[in-house]
Amino acid sequence: MKSIDKLKRLTGEAITPIAKDQNGTILPASGRRAAIDDLRSRIDGVVARSAARARAAQEEAKARGNRALCEILEGEESENRLGRFFLAGGSLSGASRHGHRSIHDAFDIDMTAAGMLANNPVLGNYHSSDALFLDTETTGLSGGTGTMAFLIGLGWYEEGRFHVRQILARDFSEEPAALACLQEIAAQKKFLVTFNGKAFDVNLLAARFILNRMPSSLHELPHLDLLHPARRLLGHRLDNCRLSTLETDILGVEREGDVPGWEIPQRYFDWLRRRDPRSLADIFAHNRLDVISMTTLTAHLVDLLKARALKQHAHPDDYLAAARLLLKKARTEEIEKILEMLGENACAELSLPSKKKLANLCKRTGRLDEAVRIWRQVMACDPNDFYAVSELAKHLEHRARDYARAEALIEDALAGNRFFSEEEQEALSHRLKRLRAKAFRPGKETRQQTRA
Repeated sequence: MKSIDKLKRLTGEAITPIAKDQNGTILPASGRRAAIDDLRSRIDGVVARSAARARAAQEEAKARGNRALCEILEGEESENRLGRFFLAGGSLSGASRHGHRSIHDAFDIDMTAAGMLANNPVLGNYHSSDALFLDTETTGLSGGTGTMAFLIGLGWYEEGRFHVRQILARDFSEEPAALACLQEIAAQKKFLVTFNGKAFDVNLLAARFILNRMPSSLHELPHLDLLHPARRLLGHRLDNCRLSTLETDILGVEREGDVPGWEIPQRYFDWLRRRDPRSLADIFAHNRLDVISMTTLTAHLVDLLKARALKQHAHPDDYLAAARLLLKKARTEEIEKILEMLGENACAELSLPSKKKLANLCKRTGRLDEAVRIWRQVMACDPNDFYAVSELAKHLEHRARDYARAEALIEDALAGNRFFSEEEQEALSHRLKRLRAKAFRPGKETRQQTRA
């Protein structure tokens, strides 16, 4: 290479190539330009043919993968005004079992109770057949605008069966068509049922509709997110409130060979590269079980609020949690049913903290005799329990007007217990002082004896 060419390379200046003929003779400038143009044309042809072969191979792989997808899954390619996508479907009869329950258990749930679970009384105006159960599988678990819902699982009740539809975007270009299919189905329903959908699924789908410049009313539908009532009614006895945990510990559903959630995004990317439908089959099964489990979980939670008879798969603490929720909703009749259910036999199964909650519930609903009985039960287990001593003393002072027994109760507690906190000791001492003042007030004893 000439020195001038080396300098041009160092400075980034263009180096004019020297064209030669087949014998090595340097061609004139016009000949060199023609030779260079011919070489470029040949290179462009090679690149174009290579790209065409790659595109053809890619299209063939897609077609082969799509055919195989139809063979291993119960579905077919579908098309709407925005393009093509894959739609899988099936249905279950009401007699079908899912864990401890049959699908029919959720067909005619009490919608007023469902409205309490959702904290939205509007649901009380609907029927269970108006519900759209929804669950998504996505390209990431953290959300964000870069995350796409590649599989949308839907379920609803119709003509005595539970129907499941699963909408798959086989690649990113099929997302608009998949979203259009979702919108078409959602437009026929009146409310959503999800598990953690308020925080994840619905927000993600709303973002995808916006990014694709598509209208959607999905986020406007009334929404029962089962995660929150499940935590409230069942979380007290579970390690966590993931749907898989609720299935195992509450619903009696055992998944075999289930794909873990963290593995799902990578499996979809593997499908995009290899078009092997086996990487998607387990995801479809996982999503389908999620949708079905939401139906029986809804029925289970509603049964707790409606005070169905105690069964082997429910615990008295669950009904107690339901009663506390009903108390906030001022549902006196349902509370009474639960309290009748939680009689002495069921109460014996409650833990000490739960007995205290039950006693407080009885007190607030006017069942004072039952509250007193439970306070005495607690004191039988722990004679110096501050809660039981304090509540029973209040009852003796303000309700029974038996100041002497209230005074003796507190004196015994203060004398025999060295574990009260300073605040608790101060509260009991203050009550004792007031009781002594009442007991020795002129005329008080006479009036008390007259009442007796």
